[in-house]
Amino acid sequence: MAKFEYKIVSCKVEEGLPDETHIEPILNHLGSEGWELAAVTPVLCEGTTTYLSHHLRRLAAPARTAGFSAGSRSSED
Repeated sequence: MAKFEYKIVSCKVEEGLPDETHIEPILNHLGSEGWELAAVTPVLCEGTTTYLSHHLRRLAAPARTAGFSAGSRSSED
């Protein structure tokens, strides 16, 4: 099964509009690093959206293990 890592990037909303000039370059940069936008969630304060949380994910790097792989033998056996 694939394993993912996750990142959340927030963007302030003022006067009902997100700051696209700030968030767009960030999302483009993260996209070039393999991050994929999975969801956008509004953060409400007293019924008004104050932030947008951008949820990103990418495939996690395979775990590295120290030592020999299963079934390997040293030359002294």
